Amino acid sequence: MNPERLQLKGMLAESKKSLRTLDTEASGLVILIRSLLNPYENILKLDTEKAFVSIKRLNDIQEEMKNLELKIKNLESELE
Repeated sequence: MNPERLQLKGMLAESKKSLRTLDTEASGLVILIRSLLNPYENILKLDTEKAFVSIKRLNDIQEEMKNLELKIKNLESELE
C-alpha cells in the first residue's frame, strides 16, 4: 500500500480519537456546569468562578471539535 495513504489513514484515526476524547470531556463539563448552576440554590452561594472557567473550557473544546471535524472530512475526502 502507498506510504502516503497509510500516513493519511493514521492521521484520520488520530483525529477521530482526539474528537472522541474531546467529546467525552465536553460531556463531563456540561454535567459539571449544570451542577454548579443549580437553579434551586441561592444565587449568592453559586460558584460562578468555577462555572465560568468550565464554560470557557467548554467553548474552547467546541472550537477544537469544529476544527477536527473539518480536518476529518478533508482527510476522508482525500482517501476516496
